Amino acid sequence: MNNKNRFQFFEDLWDSSAKNIAVVAAIYCILVAGFLAYNYAAAQSGLPEKERIYSQQMAEKKALLIEDVKNEELKSEIRDLDLALRQQYFERMAFSKRGKYLLLAGVIVLLLALKKTVAMQKKLPKKRVKNKDPLREANATTQARQTVIGSSIVLLAGALALGFAPGVDLPSASDEAEQIAEAAPQVTFPTQEEIRQNWSRFRGPGGVGVAHYETAPTTWDGESGDGIIWKTEVLLEGNNSPIVWGDRLFMSGADENTKEIFCYSTEDGALLWRKPIGMVPGAPSEEPRVMEGTGRTASTMATDGARVYAIFFDGSLVAFDFDGNRVWAKNLGVPDSVYGYATSLMCYQDKVIVQYDQGYEDDDTSVLYAFDGKTGSVVWQTVRPVANSWTSPILAKTNSGEQIITVSEPWVIGYKADSGEELWRATMMGTDLAPSPVIAKDMAIVIQPNEWMAAIKTDGSGDVTESHVAWHVDCMAPDIGSPVTDGELIWLLTTMGTLSCHKVETGEMLYEHEMDDMFQSSPVLVGEWIYMMSEKGKTYRVKTTAEFEQAEEVPFIDEWILASPAFTQGRIFVRGDRFLYCLGSK
Repeated sequence: MNNKNRFQFFEDLWDSSAKNIAVVAAIYCILVAGFLAYNYAAAQSGLPEKERIYSQQMAEKKALLIEDVKNEELKSEIRDLDLALRQQYFERMAFSKRGKYLLLAGVIVLLLALKKTVAMQKKLPKKRVKNKDPLREANATTQARQTVIGSSIVLLAGALALGFAPGVDLPSASDEAEQIAEAAPQVTFPTQEEIRQNWSRFRGPGGVGVAHYETAPTTWDGESGDGIIWKTEVLLEGNNSPIVWGDRLFMSGADENTKEIFCYSTEDGALLWRKPIGMVPGAPSEEPRVMEGTGRTASTMATDGARVYAIFFDGSLVAFDFDGNRVWAKNLGVPDSVYGYATSLMCYQDKVIVQYDQGYEDDDTSVLYAFDGKTGSVVWQTVRPVANSWTSPILAKTNSGEQIITVSEPWVIGYKADSGEELWRATMMGTDLAPSPVIAKDMAIVIQPNEWMAAIKTDGSGDVTESHVAWHVDCMAPDIGSPVTDGELIWLLTTMGTLSCHKVETGEMLYEHEMDDMFQSSPVLVGEWIYMMSEKGKTYRVKTTAEFEQAEEVPFIDEWILASPAFTQGRIFVRGDRFLYCLGSK
């Protein structure tokens, strides 16, 4: 066969096979694209199952290692988990990279075959050749069939290479053993003592409204300025409460044009920095509906002492370092909430916890998230069978270990703090929930607004509705403010100013008193006193005794106050609608 005939042979072969090759290439592209789409969707919805399990195990073992830093067996297990986790991650990344190249190759083949097929259809029919050689026609048919089969084999090999290619060759565990073993015991999150000394989240340590100081300022005067160390203008509206870490105070604000984080000096009230959160991946292009009374920034920030975290009404979650640099940002989707999103953040070790309740209990859209504080990646996530609410999670130290306790319609649920594993649940809650729970005598105290209060033992498992509800009492339960307890007594303060005191052991009411004022912020317990700040800026103090005993009322700060105050040693920080105050002695 000379060169001319050979060229004609291949052209005829390509002509007769193009359509079939196009079909094979199209199927191949669909398969590869499907694999890539699945891989991408899994990454967007959180860690793949295997990596999530490894991450949970890693967090649990690191927590154990902090308490037993010389445990060599535990260090070895952490090294193995670390290697396995990194291998899974890099293999997932390699899978995505290989898939893109293979998909590109398939698309090129598909386009060439389609182009040839279309060109063939446009050609005029060839004049039939008489006495055509049957042997040549048979050979051409065989060659075309072999071409299609060969193409199929090549593309199938590519698809198999995508799925079964060797994993990434990471350094062995032994290579990294010493480095990881040294890193593991390092505490990368605040100690319990540091947490107690600061006000790192809504309602302070654990989220239960108890300051770990014996005293706090008792007198000030908004008109004369006595007892006010400094005050500074609030630069952007928001109903969230201030948080304090060391010499920094943080809060957030927003309007229709911007969403920002503010950092102030606790010493003199100087604004150290204010930063817009900027563009957040996945955030809606148009502003969602803003609920009147809730606003854009009802959720209080949280800090782990290294970074501060904030969440906004549109589901945008951001992390900034203490110098005002944005560390990461993501959007969790616009929350489906009747009154707008208002749940506050909390930190657990080096993770930020988000109780993202929305929709209805059967929607499977409510999730409890734990995000890595450094990277924003999902450490664990647990779907919750609950509806939207305003409540915030608390961290409870129970005889069964540390638990994150949440309240939403219809379940009160306790989770393992380090893994998000559900421990127990009790069905009892109705709608319109805002008060957060508290913990006393190993019982979660929960509030159904305007109806009742109940206590649930936290050592159960599964559905404990019938087995672990210690008591249930009808009472004047608050509709906004959260309760506060010293472990023996519980105080409830309604929006209309009804203060009641109950026994933790039984829920029995010991007294009820009308305060002749209105309250939306939650009470705080400091030493022997409970501080209550009214909407009009007047402060009341009652003693933590079984009988009602009230101290002299503190004069007005001429402010409309909805946020709960933050307490540190000798100081109270109050956010009004116009000014931020630091109360105490200069």
